[in-house]
Amino acid sequence: MKLIDHVLKIRGLIQQAIDNRFSRLGLQEEAMPVETLSDEQQPKRRVLDTIIATHQAAMGDYAEARKEAIKECVFTLFNRLAAVKVMEDRELFPEVIRRRAEHGNLSYSHKMWLEEHPEERTAERMGLKNFLRDKFAELFDDFGIPLFKADHPYAILPTADELDEIITAFNSIELDEQCGEDIWKGDDILGWMYENFNAVEKVQLKESGEKIEYDKVFLQSQIYTPQWVVKFLVDNTLGKQYLEMYPDSRFMIDEETGKTKYLIANAPKQQVRHPKENGVLDIKLIDPACGSGNFLIYAFSVFYDMYVDQMENYGADFSRRDIPKLIVEHNLYGVDLDERAVQITQIALFIKAMQLKGRRGKMPTFCNVVSSHFSLPDYETIEATFEMGDAHWDEKQREVIKDIWNDLCNAHKFGSLLRLKEKIEAMMPKQERNLFYDYQIHDFFSFKNQAIEMLRKQVHQWGGEGSNAYSLSLVNDAMTFLDILTTSFDVAVANPPYTDSSDFGPELKEFAEANYKKPMKFNINLYACFIKRCCELTDELGKVGMIHPHTFMFIKTFEDVRKFMIENTHINTMVDFGLDRVNLFGPGILLDATFYTLDKKNVENTPGVYFNITANLQEKYKKGTLEKAYADYCNGQPNDRVYLLPQDKLKAIKSWPFIYWISDEFREKFCNVTLSDKFDICNGISSGGNNEQFYRYHWEILKAEILDGSNNETYKWCYINKGGGYNKWYGNLWLVFEWEDNGKKLKALKKTCSSIRYGYENYYFKEGLAFTGASSKSLSVRYQPPYCIFERAGKSIFSKDAVENELSLLAFLNSILCTYMMDSLNPTVSFQSGDLDRIPYVPLPKEMVELAVKQNVAIKERISCFSIIEPLYKGSPIGTSSMPTEELSHFFNYENGLLTQILINEAIINRIVFDVYELSEHDRQMVLDKEGIPVGDLSVSQAALEAYKAWLKEENTEFPASAEVWEHLDSLTIDNEQPQISDFEKLYQNNYGWEEFCNSDNHRMNPIEVWYQFRHAGVLPLQRTQSLCFELITDVIRAILKKDDDGVITLCERMGEEPLDVRIEQELVERGYSGAQISQIEQLLCMNLCTGKSLRKYLYEKFFQQLSDHLNLFMYLPKTPFIWHLTSGDPTSGHSAIDLYVSIYTWSRDTLFRIKSVYLANRESGLSDRLAAIDPTTANGKIEAAEIKEQLQELHQFADKIDALLASGYDPKLDDGVGKNIAPLQKAGLLSYEVLNSGQLKKYLNADW
Repeated sequence: MKLIDHVLKIRGLIQQAIDNRFSRLGLQEEAMPVETLSDEQQPKRRVLDTIIATHQAAMGDYAEARKEAIKECVFTLFNRLAAVKVMEDRELFPEVIRRRAEHGNLSYSHKMWLEEHPEERTAERMGLKNFLRDKFAELFDDFGIPLFKADHPYAILPTADELDEIITAFNSIELDEQCGEDIWKGDDILGWMYENFNAVEKVQLKESGEKIEYDKVFLQSQIYTPQWVVKFLVDNTLGKQYLEMYPDSRFMIDEETGKTKYLIANAPKQQVRHPKENGVLDIKLIDPACGSGNFLIYAFSVFYDMYVDQMENYGADFSRRDIPKLIVEHNLYGVDLDERAVQITQIALFIKAMQLKGRRGKMPTFCNVVSSHFSLPDYETIEATFEMGDAHWDEKQREVIKDIWNDLCNAHKFGSLLRLKEKIEAMMPKQERNLFYDYQIHDFFSFKNQAIEMLRKQVHQWGGEGSNAYSLSLVNDAMTFLDILTTSFDVAVANPPYTDSSDFGPELKEFAEANYKKPMKFNINLYACFIKRCCELTDELGKVGMIHPHTFMFIKTFEDVRKFMIENTHINTMVDFGLDRVNLFGPGILLDATFYTLDKKNVENTPGVYFNITANLQEKYKKGTLEKAYADYCNGQPNDRVYLLPQDKLKAIKSWPFIYWISDEFREKFCNVTLSDKFDICNGISSGGNNEQFYRYHWEILKAEILDGSNNETYKWCYINKGGGYNKWYGNLWLVFEWEDNGKKLKALKKTCSSIRYGYENYYFKEGLAFTGASSKSLSVRYQPPYCIFERAGKSIFSKDAVENELSLLAFLNSILCTYMMDSLNPTVSFQSGDLDRIPYVPLPKEMVELAVKQNVAIKERISCFSIIEPLYKGSPIGTSSMPTEELSHFFNYENGLLTQILINEAIINRIVFDVYELSEHDRQMVLDKEGIPVGDLSVSQAALEAYKAWLKEENTEFPASAEVWEHLDSLTIDNEQPQISDFEKLYQNNYGWEEFCNSDNHRMNPIEVWYQFRHAGVLPLQRTQSLCFELITDVIRAILKKDDDGVITLCERMGEEPLDVRIEQELVERGYSGAQISQIEQLLCMNLCTGKSLRKYLYEKFFQQLSDHLNLFMYLPKTPFIWHLTSGDPTSGHSAIDLYVSIYTWSRDTLFRIKSVYLANRESGLSDRLAAIDPTTANGKIEAAEIKEQLQELHQFADKIDALLASGYDPKLDDGVGKNIAPLQKAGLLSYEVLNSGQLKKYLNADW
């Protein structure tokens, strides 16, 4: 078992045990009166009542409050036992939990305790419960660890039997080979245990799709920081700051081995800051989102070495045994919303202190790590007590005090993001000298000191009311929290939560906008708020170290964050690490990370050091590559992944992205004309969450109602660019949008739905370019025809004047240079209009690229004629001239040849772009190293080249090759030792198209060579072959349904008409296919689908699902099959009573009536006639009769469902779309496959349009 499996098992055991204990204390689903309990039980019950009441005040519901209290008690016991495991593994005391055979399968401590308490031998599990209670009390008495206080509010023990099972589960962890016997030795083991503990809630939150409020942030963003990243950040903040005060120190060297313990970049050679008054005792480090304390635990070790260095080399009067106590009480500070995580941090620090203090050392008496999970009374409740003080404050000062107190009341929501001290300091007089300036400054500092002291007094006084262990613990937390947030720190380090503003719940959104939006915008993500907060928490010479997603480096919405960092700090080190599921955050976390250290003192003209670990590097090698690059830099050795850049140069590019790796010459190009000077990059329509009402796939609507240039006065729908997958030159126009009367309905709805947008209307229905706003690959741009509009996910580009040629721009935007620039400006999967705005623009000569661009567009248009999802669909490529396999082979060679021609044209365009942009050889090579040489420029065998030339001349008459293409082909390097491709069957599988196949790591070959080898391989890619046969059959079924009187066709026999499979074969014969051809089509259609070669079986079991999935082109839109399979039962069983295929184009309330009155009646009559003809005396007769009776019953149930549907008022209209029309059928259980997911089904059933 993995660690997570052990943790979840233990959690389940404790959960059940604590729930049982609550019930025994009368805290069931409805609480029993406390007086009904024994005198022994009542004190614990009253403590729990207080806890539940506190939670209930916040949550408003007893059941939820009870659940929360149980959860805290579960974790406290879990954490206590895990902490004991860690401590006994470090031999800090005799084993308490681990049992050994030589001690009679007891722990050593339990065995010794029984000698002192022999009467417990006959108690349940040899007094296990009392033994643990005593040991926990000893841990508090001997070491002062708060978690083990006897009156800890969440301390509750289950029965001895339950404890025994829980302890056995804990002990099984180190015995599991997947975990290892040393698992308890790591400093971070408690943190890993906690991350796994929360796994269930994390999954539930992700599946819920809920917006994130304060109480869910830790679940949504809890990502454990690896030890090596923690070390890098702490060494280069805390360690560097120490060397700035003591540059001659050798604290970073291990005295015993002589090896470097702390390798620090840019270590100063001379003193650059004065030592603190009390030396290292005065250095304060905070983690404002400390979680389970990884940064603080590691910083403990660094501080320890600093204290020793002070003692041994700088005459400091410290004792080694007192150092741990001093570190915990004076140097380390942390805040988190999650009190369970704080609990872990506290105990980890105490364990660290126990290890290092020695036998006579003192343990810390308090800890400056606190959860903000406390509550205070409203300001109005205690306002009068503020008035009782000696302070004489004006109205503005009183408002500030009120505002700060209200913030403190919200500490449980926003933690260290509360800006208490800063709100007071905002009142400091402006630095404009006048007659009263000195008086004003004195008055300000007097107010500041009085205000903080008064706030502290109010918190303390509040805790005196009705005090118990729980309320007092909250008061202590509130006091500590207030002290921390009014203190200035030397170092702030953090791996903050990453919640994006689009996921903020209302309260979090309001708070972030009120506190982190002005004067500079930090409210776009919680981690951005923490960048600002870490800089505020540190003093004017402070240092900051952080790790979080890399989006702040590039995306335009983070522009203010970058400007703040560049203008107000010095970027000391920055590691552009990227995605790594091996060494960083684990396999399930897709996150491109950056970590860095900042100096608050901006050192002019001192370059920052940047480590590029993202480019051309597999994830498993990233950590080692960084370690070498870092060591090389620190030791003065060259490394091509290290870049030095004065940060003022980052300002050269619009919005100041962190593009640190390009040359100064390349950087200058961004200072010239950009795309935004010549073109409008447009965000168009947003339906404001009403996609289901306004969007349709083109096949859901009658063609006559879609704008095509001939129906400008009568159209209701028009094509819309909504983006879609990676696709260059032409395509992805599958959707239409309701725009009748110039969008009258949408514009009317905007009055009640303010999020609706319809910008840049002046460009609607004009030729332009289209691109997708989000893609896992690079930017891909397409020609957009004049009968389209566009939306926000699928953005469009238009020339501002007639001079600039959009086709010339299309050539550039699909070049590898543009891809490189876009990846530099924004390496995420989401492209913004602002990213294209900043791209340098040099017009390409029209005559050099226009022919290639037009040809690429025309080729993509031609290829789309063979796909049933496309509006340009003309028919299947499987013709009647030869057998289907030959037809398909010919088509693949034809299609691949055309796609190869596109890639050759692209190679030519790329050369032109490089020349026009006048890239130096260095910069050109930099682009090629990152993006790769265009496959159309790669070498090719002589045989392949000659064969392709012959194909261009003799077979490709539609798209004649240009002179530039012939010249390019003659310039290719000939290499007859080409590797042989052996995996053509993978071609076209899972979006593995022609370009991707040629460009893959497995091949990386010129498409001419791939085309040639494919032509001679005689392979038919299975998935694409089946898909093309499926599209042919789909087209045939659609045609049959169109010809049919009512658009309803049965799959069953004995219905008074031919079943569908027979009619398909008849239609294929009418189209000119022979019996042998039809047989082979059916064979190719059914291969690998577990239906044998039976067309009928395929129609029963697979077709409807395949059609639904095939038409699922956008993740967030529903599947919209235009042919439906209605069934009375399970069609895969082969015994459903009736199965019908219907067309959406004729589907109506009348059709449903007809199905009941005609089709069900005919089927019932046929079944009844057959039942009457059966001889029930034979064995086979009995079986068949029983089956028919079941079918007749099923048929009646089917009829009842139709009656209910009709009675509900069901009246489908084609324009309402498949989703709305099919939802009631799915709910009624009339479909053979569930087309809509649960969320979509609910939305469509409740649709009111």
